[in-house]
Amino acid sequence: MRIEKIELFHIKMPLNFLFKTSKATVKHRETIIIKAADELGNNGYGEVVAFNEPFYTNETLLDSKHILINKHTPRLISKEVKHPFDIHKWFDVSYPMALAGLENALVDLYAKRHKQSVMDVVFNEETNDEIYAGIALGDQDIPSLIKQIDHNLKEGYIRFKIKIKPEDGFIKLKSIKKAYPDIRLLADANKSYKIEQIDELMKFDELNLLCLEEPLDSADFHALQKLQKKMQTPICLDESIQTVDDLKTAIELEALKVANIKVGRVGGIYYAKQMIELCRKNNIQYWIGSMLESGVSKILHVHLASLKDTYIPGDLSSSKRYFEKDIIKPEITVENGMIKVPKGCGSGVEIDENILKSITIDYIKMGGE
Repeated sequence: MRIEKIELFHIKMPLNFLFKTSKATVKHRETIIIKAADELGNNGYGEVVAFNEPFYTNETLLDSKHILINKHTPRLISKEVKHPFDIHKWFDVSYPMALAGLENALVDLYAKRHKQSVMDVVFNEETNDEIYAGIALGDQDIPSLIKQIDHNLKEGYIRFKIKIKPEDGFIKLKSIKKAYPDIRLLADANKSYKIEQIDELMKFDELNLLCLEEPLDSADFHALQKLQKKMQTPICLDESIQTVDDLKTAIELEALKVANIKVGRVGGIYYAKQMIELCRKNNIQYWIGSMLESGVSKILHVHLASLKDTYIPGDLSSSKRYFEKDIIKPEITVENGMIKVPKGCGSGVEIDENILKSITIDYIKMGGE
């Protein structure tokens, strides 16, 4: 296929609630939607999910935007692309979120062109038609968390992830477990504990968590190895795993038992697939995360979560939970705790161009008339 035109929509979406972690507070979500068109008039969409500030990884949204405008996108205009994954031969993974957004748009485009789903293009295996939804709750006080969990349980959600910090993380989780002894619970520390706080971290073993995500403030796999040897609770790594080599090293050192896979963080579906295969080969559990993203990116995570051997439900909930209006049609919905995996070509959803344009704060077009 020949890439005729690429459009970048820098968007700003107000969140329905204040999302807090140990490192940041987010009121609005800015991302970049990429629209790629081929010579036959097919369109594919991807999303750049970097944040404005480098609290999650070093790549910021402005970094992504700069590399897309000045390097990646100009090289693709009028270029013949046999397969979307070919771009990984041309561009390195220095800016994984920019690369992932571009690759995702091309995968969607390629799949539509060939009248396939994205999973047909990437995986040749049986998948589930629907998946369990999962809730990620930000750093809140205990009464607010209990109230929110009670509401979500009534909606059918069965798996909860709680953002924690050293000051009160254990107390919050213990309170939740006391209120709901059988809840499927995990915690995300977002690298907020120090290795010197290992005694505090050991307390989590009594809570029977599904896993403890990113406990340490360092990406030192040897420190994580030391902690995992002492803890019964499985350590899950997210932002510490940027590349396939990172995952290989962590596995060799036995620094984790669980991996959180996010397409944007690792540089695209191409690398996400490699990581999933690596986990399978080494008996490491994996599950699918989310990046506080619009439906353009989140629907890809829904597709990945439909793989039959994912460890737990992903951080995947309804569009309405985060945004008054999402930019995909149909939006992601949760019924009795379940999300239907869309069928059809590409990602299986359409883009509401009117909503997309209404929330665009900057627009760049390359190629085309």
